[in-house]
Amino acid sequence: MTGVNQLGYLVLGVSDLAAWRGLASSVLGMELVPGDTPSTTYLRMDEHSHRIELRHDGVDDLEIIGWEVPDATTLHAVAQRLENAGVRVKRGTRDEADQRRVVELIQFEDPAGIRTEVYYGPPLNQRPFHPARAITGFKTGSMGLGHLVVYQPDLDASLKFYTDLLGFRVSDVAGPLGRPMAAFLHCNPRHHSIALFGGRGPKRINHFMLECNSLDDVGSARDIARRDETPIVIDLGRHMNDHMVSFYVANPSQFAIEYGWGGRMIDDSCWQVGRYESVESIWGHPELSQLVAQTAHTVAAAGG
Repeated sequence: MTGVNQLGYLVLGVSDLAAWRGLASSVLGMELVPGDTPSTTYLRMDEHSHRIELRHDGVDDLEIIGWEVPDATTLHAVAQRLENAGVRVKRGTRDEADQRRVVELIQFEDPAGIRTEVYYGPPLNQRPFHPARAITGFKTGSMGLGHLVVYQPDLDASLKFYTDLLGFRVSDVAGPLGRPMAAFLHCNPRHHSIALFGGRGPKRINHFMLECNSLDDVGSARDIARRDETPIVIDLGRHMNDHMVSFYVANPSQFAIEYGWGGRMIDDSCWQVGRYESVESIWGHPELSQLVAQTAHTVAAAGG
């Protein structure tokens, strides 16, 4: 099945734009780019014009997910599958496509009501990426921005939506037999571009992840965060399923950003879906056990 092939961009609504700009530049090393309006800032991390848009609107949550497809034929095929399944699809206007700096896009909502866009013609910038601090750069290219984790009240329906309509493949699931609490999905060799957590969370998004080209970039970011007293919500460790060595930093909108290196790659010709009892780690990530327990309690309370 043809479908999306990378996480292209995210749009985040924020209350404290200045604090976000400081975190993105000093800790994460992203390049700050002026937005199209005084209330927006773009965050650049590679050859794209930007990968993240910050909107100063006070929402403090994920507003839009942008998924890339290779061409117009694939875009129209995805739109047709969505419409055949009863999903309301809106063709983006020329102004909307220009604002995203893409050739064409469609818009719809996923089963959790998250506004989603699928596009082709990525927003490239010929000017080289200039990180805000000394780093080797980010692992993006054909694997996209990184990954994100979102809450989905109906995990079964959402899993069917993302696999049957958008073309994702299951990498792993986590949770008790017969009652998964999370599903990790890939659309390219990155272990997962999105993970679906069953239930309702305090926000739409749990976290998004940026993968560095060097482990030293992760270590230096952790040192800067500690020096600047930026809260580290989950300290350094290595995940069990995707093997990412990472830590999680708090952001001004009260969710997390994972900053990592060394993620696992998937070869679909031989990959076998795994099941994990939980999403805890091989080593480190000392706060994760507590977070898993809290998430399970939140999901149970919400009837997930």
